[in-house]
Amino acid sequence: MSSKKDKLIEEAQRLALRGQIDRAIRAYEEVIALDPAAVNQRQKLAELLVKAGRVEEARREFETIGNTYSASGFYLKAISVFKRLQVMFPDDVAITLNLAGINEKQGLVGNALAEYKRAYDHYEKASATAEALNILDRMQQVDKQNAGIKLKLAEAWYQAGERERSYEVFFRLAGQLQEQGDPAAVGRLDARVRQLFPDKTDFMLEVLAHQVSEGNGAGAINSLQALLRGNPLDKRVWELILAAYQKLNRQQYLKAACQHYLKLFPKELSARKWMLDCLVAEGDVDGALAFLERCESEFIVGSSVDFLVALYTGLDQIRPSDIRILKGLQRAHLASGDSDKASAIALAIASLSPVSEEERPGGQAVSRPGNDISQQQTGVHAGFSTTETCSAGKRSATDDSPETGSLTWEPCDAETGMEVEIEIELDENFDFDSLGPEPAPDLAPDIHWLDPVDEIFTTAIASRRSVKFGSILETSDAQTHYDLGVAFKEMGLYDEAISEFRQAAEDPVRRLDCFVLQGACLRHKGDAPNAEILLRSLLKPEAGPEATCLIKYELALACEAVGKSDEAGRLLADIDATNPGFRDTRLRPDMSGVDSLDFSDEDLRNFEIG
Repeated sequence: MSSKKDKLIEEAQRLALRGQIDRAIRAYEEVIALDPAAVNQRQKLAELLVKAGRVEEARREFETIGNTYSASGFYLKAISVFKRLQVMFPDDVAITLNLAGINEKQGLVGNALAEYKRAYDHYEKASATAEALNILDRMQQVDKQNAGIKLKLAEAWYQAGERERSYEVFFRLAGQLQEQGDPAAVGRLDARVRQLFPDKTDFMLEVLAHQVSEGNGAGAINSLQALLRGNPLDKRVWELILAAYQKLNRQQYLKAACQHYLKLFPKELSARKWMLDCLVAEGDVDGALAFLERCESEFIVGSSVDFLVALYTGLDQIRPSDIRILKGLQRAHLASGDSDKASAIALAIASLSPVSEEERPGGQAVSRPGNDISQQQTGVHAGFSTTETCSAGKRSATDDSPETGSLTWEPCDAETGMEVEIEIELDENFDFDSLGPEPAPDLAPDIHWLDPVDEIFTTAIASRRSVKFGSILETSDAQTHYDLGVAFKEMGLYDEAISEFRQAAEDPVRRLDCFVLQGACLRHKGDAPNAEILLRSLLKPEAGPEATCLIKYELALACEAVGKSDEAGRLLADIDATNPGFRDTRLRPDMSGVDSLDFSDEDLRNFEIG
C-alpha cells in the first residue's frame, strides 16, 4: 500500500508532465512538509520554481539542498548546487564566497582560487577596498606558494596606505622566491621595493639575514656572495656569510672567510671573535691562546668580557688544568667583577704543579704578547692560501683602512681532499665618485602602477593550477575533477562540466571517457556540430571494441541532433552487432522516425536515477 508521501510524489510528477506547474509545486511542497530531508524531491521542487519564475523561492530551496550536502561532507554535490545558484545569480558575491569555501574544503585549490578571484573582482569594481584585501589574504592562505597572489596583496596594501603590512608581504615574497632559487625574480622584486620604499635600503640584506637565521644558509650563500662582490667592505654581509657557514657546519669555509674578514678589518672585534670560535671548534687550543695573547685586552676594553669568560671556559673543557687557560679565565672573571670565581680559580692554579710561563705543555715555546694583530698571520694553516695586490703599496701596521685587491681563499674539502677556490674580486681602480649621487626614486603617482602585477595575477589565477602538458595528474585529483564534472552535468551546468572533464582528462586512465563526456555536454548545450567533430576524432582502431561502442553511441545522438538520422541508425546497428544489449540500442532500431534519442519524462516516470 502506497504511503501518502508516495501518492503525493506520483501526483506531482503527473501534474508536472501535464505542464500544470503551480499544482505540481504545491504537491511537492506537501511532500517536503511530510519529509524535510527528502533532498531529491526538494530539488525537483526547486527546478519547478525556476520554471514558474519564482526564483527567490527556488534560491531558498537550492541553498537548503547545498547546505545539507555540505554539512554531510558531500562537497562535490554541494558545489554543483551552488554553481547552479551562481548561474542564476551571477552578481551575488555571497554565493561565490560560499562556493570558494566548499571548493577549498574539497581540496580543489584551483577552483577555490577562481571563485575568490571572482569575488575580488566584484569588490574591486565596487571600490570596497577592505573586502578586496580580505579576499586576497584568504587567497594566499589557500595557496601559500602562489607568488602572484602575494605580489598582488603587497601592492594592494601599499595602495591602501598600509605601508608596514605591504612591506611585510613583500618581505615574505622575497624570502619565498629566494628559497625557490629564482634570482631574476628576486632582483625585480628588490627593484620594486626600492621604488616603493626608498628608505628601506637594506631590503635584501634583511631577507637574507632572516633566511640564515631560519637555518637555510645554503640557499642564502650565493646571494650573499653576490652582495659582497658589489660591496666587499660591507661588514654586515661578511657577518651573514660567516653565520651561514657556521650553520652549515662548513668549518673550512668558515675559517677561510674569517681570515679574509680579518685581512679587510684587522681591528674588528667581531672578526676576532669569529676566528677564536673557529679555533676552539677545531680544538686548536694553542692557536686560540696565541691569538688571545695578542688581543685579550681589546676584548676587555670592548666590553666583551662575557665572551672571554665563555671562551676560556670552553678551552678549559678541552684541556683541563692548563695554567695558561686558568689564568686567562681568572683575568676574565676579575674584569667582569666576579672576584669570588677569580679567587676560586687562583686556588686551583696554586694547587697545580708550577709550569713555566715560558713553555707550553710539551716544551713548546710561547711567543711574547705583542700589540699589533697585523704582525702575525692569524690562523693561516696548510690548505689555505691568500694573495693580495694593492697599487697603493703596503699599509702601515697601524693603518685600519681596508685593503683592496683580489682576495682568494682555497679551503680544503675534508671529504674529498680537493681544494675549492672561492674568489671575491675587489676592484682597486674603481672610481666611486664617478657615479655621482644616486638618483632619487620617482615617487610621482603612476596610474598604471598595477598593470604588470595584474598580468602576473591574472595568469596565475587563469592557470587554475591545471596540470602542465606532459605531466601526470594525481589520481585522487583526477577522480575529484571527474566526479565534479558528472555532478555539473547532472545539474545542467555543461560549461562547468566540460572544464572539469578537461582537467580530469590529464589522467591517461580516464582520458577517453572524459572526451566522450565533453562531447555529450556539447550536444546537451546545443552545440551538436562540434560534438560530432569531437566524437568522430575519437573513432580510431586503437580505442578497442567497448570504447568504440561508447563513442559510436554518443556520436549517434549527435548525428540525430544535426539531422543525420540515417547515419545515426547505422551507428546504432553497428553497436548492436558488436555488443548486443549495449545501453538502449535495442529500443532505438530505426532512428529515422524518432524525434529524440532521450527518454521522455513519461518513460522515466516510474524510474529513479541512481
